[in-house]
Amino acid sequence: MPATPGSDNTNDDELAQLRAEVDRLRALVGPNEQSYIQLKTEIWSARDAVIGAENGLLRGQVKSMHAAVAPTLMIHQFLKDEVLLRIKRWRTYVRRLVIKVGKKLRR
Repeated sequence: MPATPGSDNTNDDELAQLRAEVDRLRALVGPNEQSYIQLKTEIWSARDAVIGAENGLLRGQVKSMHAAVAPTLMIHQFLKDEVLLRIKRWRTYVRRLVIKVGKKLRR
């Protein structure tokens, strides 16, 4: 396949751009891969610290919500028990009343 005119020039320009990018990245990261690995480790440590802090904050919020909801749940349970007790008493009263009325009607 014949080379197109200027293709060497294009490759040279691209190679120069790639080398410039490598130099820019090396300036950010450091001269070797060990610096890159250390940077990556520091980033992961920072990320883990943030996640830990968020988890602690969320645990605190959940405990606070439980503390706020607990009295409401106790009141709800008390009212539920009270209502059920009254319903049972009324049922017993009505049952006794029906039996009493039934006996009077049979006489």
